[in-house]
Amino acid sequence: MTSRTDKPREYFASLLGLADEEIDYSEIPATAAADWQDAEVLLPVTTEEFRAIKEFLYSRRRQGGGDTREATSNRG
Repeated sequence: MTSRTDKPREYFASLLGLADEEIDYSEIPATAAADWQDAEVLLPVTTEEFRAIKEFLYSRRRQGGGDTREATSNRG
């Protein structure tokens, strides 16, 4: 587990009211690979794109394509 302290919710809410050039990025602590090990990536997709992804995964599994997580996780 990381030893970084979490910022209060108010800190992040205050950033929403700032223009990009007003944000002091020096307050952001450095990160290491361990900080991101269990992170999830959220990608915005439309309903149609989501359905296409689900269909792709379904057909891939049906064709014996195996675990699709392994096929996509090795991309760099």
